[in-house]
Amino acid sequence: MSLPDRPELSTALVPQEILALATDYERQDIHRYRHLAFQFLTFGRGFSRLMSVLGLECERRLVELHSCAREIGLSPVNIALSCGISQASDASINLINHRGQALAALRWTEARAEHAVRVAEHLQKRNATHALQLLLTSVVEQKKAERHILQEVTEAYDLEFAKEVNLSSNGSPRIYGRLMSGSVSGSTWRSLSDIGLANR
Repeated sequence: MSLPDRPELSTALVPQEILALATDYERQDIHRYRHLAFQFLTFGRGFSRLMSVLGLECERRLVELHSCAREIGLSPVNIALSCGISQASDASINLINHRGQALAALRWTEARAEHAVRVAEHLQKRNATHALQLLLTSVVEQKKAERHILQEVTEAYDLEFAKEVNLSSNGSPRIYGRLMSGSVSGSTWRSLSDIGLANR
């Protein structure tokens, strides 16, 4: 795989910087999706499960960043994956209990996903190391798929299609199968199927 136009020396980031930034953003995304999964828990199980799965994708990318750092001889990126949401964060979470809150949360999450795409693209453009290019390209594509999913879900809910696609239940809306197929890891695809969010 060829590198994109090589960044100027003054703007290129060294591998340590790229991995550190990518790791920090993935950790922020994990926290956000876990937070949302908990917030949606009593409002819509479909929404809660989707947020949980998107959080799992972030965890998987953290592991890949860690592995990549070791492969190129850098000090391993410190990755400490906690299980679930801490008691301290539980106290600050307000559960979503009506449609207005749900729509606002979805729109905010979509905006954050758009920001995540821009960050991933920025890191890819600032990379001058062949060893990181494949991973960074994959991250960009996954972030775009994540954004696409959230855009479609938000639009459907905003247009009052929630009952039709059964987003707030245990149903299996076709939107997830159509968007997730080929866009996420095999493990996450299996997770989607297990929790009833994807159609084969």
